Amino acid sequence: MVKILITGATGFIGNHLIQHLLQKNVTIRALIRDTKKSTNLPKEIEIVEGDLTNADSLHGICTGIETVYHLAGYAHAWADNNPAFTNQHNSINLQGSKNILNEAIRSNVKKFIFFSSVKAVRDSEQCIDEQYISPPNSPYGIAKREAEKWILDTAKTHKIHACILRPSLVYGPAWKGNLDSMLRSIDRGYFPPLPETHNRRSLISVTDICHAALLAADNPKANGQIYFVTDGQYYSTRELYVLMRQALGKQVPRWHVPLWFFKVLASIGDIGKKMTGRRLPFNSDAMSKLFGSAQYDSQAIQRDLGFKPNYDLQKMLPDIIAAYRNQLT
Repeated sequence: MVKILITGATGFIGNHLIQHLLQKNVTIRALIRDTKKSTNLPKEIEIVEGDLTNADSLHGICTGIETVYHLAGYAHAWADNNPAFTNQHNSINLQGSKNILNEAIRSNVKKFIFFSSVKAVRDSEQCIDEQYISPPNSPYGIAKREAEKWILDTAKTHKIHACILRPSLVYGPAWKGNLDSMLRSIDRGYFPPLPETHNRRSLISVTDICHAALLAADNPKANGQIYFVTDGQYYSTRELYVLMRQALGKQVPRWHVPLWFFKVLASIGDIGKKMTGRRLPFNSDAMSKLFGSAQYDSQAIQRDLGFKPNYDLQKMLPDIIAAYRNQLT
């Protein structure tokens, strides 16, 4: 029976990936930094404890493993020139990735699938594909990009099938992060009606990114490749707001807060940070995340691996909201 190792198994994508793999008649081993956090994982998987930043703690975890899905990482993506953040990204996202692949090499693992990020390239207002190579400008993106290159080079040297996935923003039941915060704020009446700025953002369902990961491991064409993964749709932030309100059963207001108000608020946040040295809740970076574009072309993975997304956000929102309501009870 095929044996698989997953790092980051307790995370949002990791949890869903386990459920997908359990349907494939495989044996799963999960690397957990703190086994106390593994109580919600299925009982049929094997739990091993180890720290990506400590190579010695990883000794033997890949024994008998055929495929490694490496999802674990430090995902704080602010672009601040903060030495502490930079050290964390280098330690976990770069060196940690090196440590786990080195251990995989020692155990003759055949396949290594690395969950990177769209942040491995510089942000662009244009739709980009894998040919866009502009270097990232955040500690998170820089560490991911360096990890990508090292993994592909090292895997090629040791004849390991390796593929890099760059998921766009992931949605699905029990999601976390900005989209979850937005949904909760809308439900509680805190989120203001947004203006239509016609920005364009790419997303991907957690079900489809898991499917893409399985294709990346099973298809020889994926070896040595980097793929952006999206659901093929482009969403403005206003559209996200409207879709969430409708799915929650709330009327969409006929009015909206003007864009200039958010610009003024962002300027106040920037000034406040300069004066206090602390990040305020809303600034230019948050403004960019809210109204900027981040669009990616995923035709390469569709062409090479036959990937076809089965969901868009509107289709998955009922399941997302059901999971959200269940958390409230």
